[in-house]
Amino acid sequence: MKMKPSPYPDWLDDLWAKSPNKGEGGYAESLAQHTWLVLERLAEFIRLRPSLPQQLGREDLWHLLYWSVFFHDFGKTIPAFQGVLRGQREDKDRWGKHRHEVFSLSFLSWIQDDLTSDQFQWIAAAVVSHHRDCDEIRSLYPSLNEGDEDPLSTHLREIKIETLQSLWRWLVECSGTWITALKLDSFGVRSLHVVSQDEAIASTQQRGAENIRFALKSYRVFIESLEEVEQKILVGALALRGHIINVDHSGSAHIEPMPQIIISKTAIIAKRQINDNELFSHQIEAGETKGSALLVAPTGSGKTEAALFWAAKQDHAPRLFYTLPFQASMNTMKLRLDEIFGDDCVGLQHGRGLSALYRQLMEREYSPAEAAQNARHMKNLSELNHPPVRVFSPYQMLKAMYRIKGYEAQLTDYHNALFILDEIHAYEVGRLAMILKTIQYLRQYYHARFFVMSATFPTLIKNWLKDALDNPVEIIASQYVYQKFQRHCLLVIEGDLLSDKNILQVINEAKTGKSVLVVCNVVARAQQAYEILHSELQGVAQVELLHSRFNMRDRMRKESFIIEKTGARSDQRSAVVLVATQTVEVSLDIDLDTIFSDPAPLEALVQRFGRVNRRRRMETLARVQVFTKPDDGQNIYDPRLVSRTIQILRRENGKPIDENKVGSWLDEIYKDDIAALWQEEFHKITKEFEDVCINTLRPFATADYNLEDQFSKLFDGIEVLPNDLYDEFLYKKEIDPIMANELLVPIRWGQYHMLVNKGLIKPRDLTIPPVVMSSYNSELGLSFNRTQKDDEWD
Repeated sequence: MKMKPSPYPDWLDDLWAKSPNKGEGGYAESLAQHTWLVLERLAEFIRLRPSLPQQLGREDLWHLLYWSVFFHDFGKTIPAFQGVLRGQREDKDRWGKHRHEVFSLSFLSWIQDDLTSDQFQWIAAAVVSHHRDCDEIRSLYPSLNEGDEDPLSTHLREIKIETLQSLWRWLVECSGTWITALKLDSFGVRSLHVVSQDEAIASTQQRGAENIRFALKSYRVFIESLEEVEQKILVGALALRGHIINVDHSGSAHIEPMPQIIISKTAIIAKRQINDNELFSHQIEAGETKGSALLVAPTGSGKTEAALFWAAKQDHAPRLFYTLPFQASMNTMKLRLDEIFGDDCVGLQHGRGLSALYRQLMEREYSPAEAAQNARHMKNLSELNHPPVRVFSPYQMLKAMYRIKGYEAQLTDYHNALFILDEIHAYEVGRLAMILKTIQYLRQYYHARFFVMSATFPTLIKNWLKDALDNPVEIIASQYVYQKFQRHCLLVIEGDLLSDKNILQVINEAKTGKSVLVVCNVVARAQQAYEILHSELQGVAQVELLHSRFNMRDRMRKESFIIEKTGARSDQRSAVVLVATQTVEVSLDIDLDTIFSDPAPLEALVQRFGRVNRRRRMETLARVQVFTKPDDGQNIYDPRLVSRTIQILRRENGKPIDENKVGSWLDEIYKDDIAALWQEEFHKITKEFEDVCINTLRPFATADYNLEDQFSKLFDGIEVLPNDLYDEFLYKKEIDPIMANELLVPIRWGQYHMLVNKGLIKPRDLTIPPVVMSSYNSELGLSFNRTQKDDEWD
């Protein structure tokens, strides 16, 4: 331990809380040492949100948590458990399935006289739940039948009197002075009266099992009472468990103190190298707005900076969460925020976050071993709610609402937090309904504040947002900004991109030396377009392909190349033809000269256009060219949205695009039958989500299988291993699991079942991901129309 408090119970050094393989530096960790580390973490969390008890109407919350932490591991003093920590097989057998936190309850009688029954109930609940849910504790310790001998008594009788005397002395001599040492007396934490040493010993030795049964009953009554209480008490109980889990895990992980940030507009301007005199009106207004807000501004007009200026204006913001819909855009945003806040203050959370962090570190010339160790550490810190700034998708927020393990700790970190939601248009109606209901819940009960931004909102979605945010401030870019950011001239091209006549237009454009973006709605079309263009432009232009069916290794390599050649801020720009799917809409900060796109809903097209002439480098308006076929939605878009979009594009054909009018164009599309259907689905999903998740949200009860299954179904995907990479995967799995996982390719469940039905999935080996017989290479990615012969399995 770096620094011991004074006084410190050196006489307890032989009572372990952690075995050497779990202690810091490979040494065993004493009970007193671990308790102090956890109390230090609690003090950090208290200083993070000092007024939280008053907000929750539970003014003694910090007091209750201090004493919960002090006693949480007293049960580890049971001799059999001490033997387990020392690797004694006989003691491990004797200990069986007992839980140390249950035995900790016995010691609460030492301070019970100075607690109200309500305070005792909350402390008992925190102590007994800091590892396991209520149902598991209940199944391990059912009520006894009259006359049965309590199995708890045997272990309690084995505690030596000297051990009890040492614990009592620690409690009497240190508990009060540690409050002062941690400066917690100013937060309502006070010393408690402790019974005499003789009474303490008698209470544990003679009535220890009875004390535990009383506390367990109190815990169960407490849980049952939560079914009928008001929401504020529920949120307080969630905070109780969330805090003790957070601080215990953080203390056990021996991580550095939580970094603190001050979000400063001046610092953001300096780090982003912005001229303060050249800020746009919407950026200035955002920086003067307190409370939740909506921002509508053109792509490339500094919405990210506006959002950060807004964050700087908010009071008492312990956390900043930046949410985005796609992993690639999250990876990029992590790097952008690192420049402002420092990489130790910015966490990244998504399904492939470990690989992304690993690659980012490798690009900074870390060795593979160093990169793997640091990436795992950074991932663990985010899971411990450690970094003050985090980049993730709204699905991380939904995890808490579905009660996925650790949900109370996650929700606790949302109190008074700031959330920036970017590209909210990317979610289909059902997901959007769940996200907005979660936003409403966090706003109402957690004092969370939200900044939602997009290039455009249909009135339908804007109204839903207003309801969720309780009439937020609306910030709309000025007409001057829209005129200044008028960058595109619309051209509608009849027919299909892949027809001989139309693909020739792309080839001819590329031959002029321009950087050309070609966007297809589905991977197969993108692969087909790439092969044609790559063949026809050899020696003329470099052609690159980007879509969702590349593995992480190839995708990040491709993205680095694309950003170097077409990045809006790159100083190594050169002409390239980029063929991509809709993943390019919000994933990369790139800037090309023109675009040829499949037809798609208007808001998707606007995002695609935003990758062209992004920084207004061109002296004339860039041509954004959209084909009229295929107009069936290709199984990813509602064909009615595509058809109505094409109608509007034909009307506006040949004209400069005024992004200020896009909102009214969207309202033309989202009207009548589509509006009615969307409203119906939105309210249906909202009601279902409210019934299944929000109205059942209680502490101490992680999701059952059904609820967890419902959450997993929100993700339409599975990672598979192409057979072409099978041998490489097995090799890397042994030497570097992170690099092995970089070889996996995400596909949709429907695509997976299609491959199963065609016999293109290798018989399952549960030690590795599903192996697919479809062809894979780093140029095209995973191709469903190319398969391997059966004998290639051998």
